[in-house]
Amino acid sequence: METGMQDAGTVLEFKTDFGTAEQLEVEAGACRNDGSLYVALTAVGDGYPEPYGNLTVNLEQKIPPYCAFVDTNNMPEAEDFLVNNGIASFTGLVQESGYCTYPLYQFNAEKLRRLCPGGMAAYEQENGLAKKPAKKEKCR
Repeated sequence: METGMQDAGTVLEFKTDFGTAEQLEVEAGACRNDGSLYVALTAVGDGYPEPYGNLTVNLEQKIPPYCAFVDTNNMPEAEDFLVNNGIASFTGLVQESGYCTYPLYQFNAEKLRRLCPGGMAAYEQENGLAKKPAKKEKCR
């Protein structure tokens, strides 16, 4: 399990290639090995949370903050889900690994903070991206 993924968030509909619609929550956090962004889905349709699948794959290469490679090999519906829900947008870059090609997506940080506040806080803290409180001028 990745770090910072214990939030109960907004339930979104995930349309599968099989014609079904799953009720899922988005979870985010930092990969344990390098701190990169990790995004997964948890099924909540039957009242008991259960892991559904990983949206991202760690290819162990340095990528910009809030970016991740999307696992279209194991979840071909992932791109439509991310774009249609305003969670991420395609950067135009891809990376090959084995026989698969993975697209690089830029994730909407504000949207992920709303969907998974604790997981995003952990990711941002681990990567030095945490928002610093604005300094207030002292009144005299």
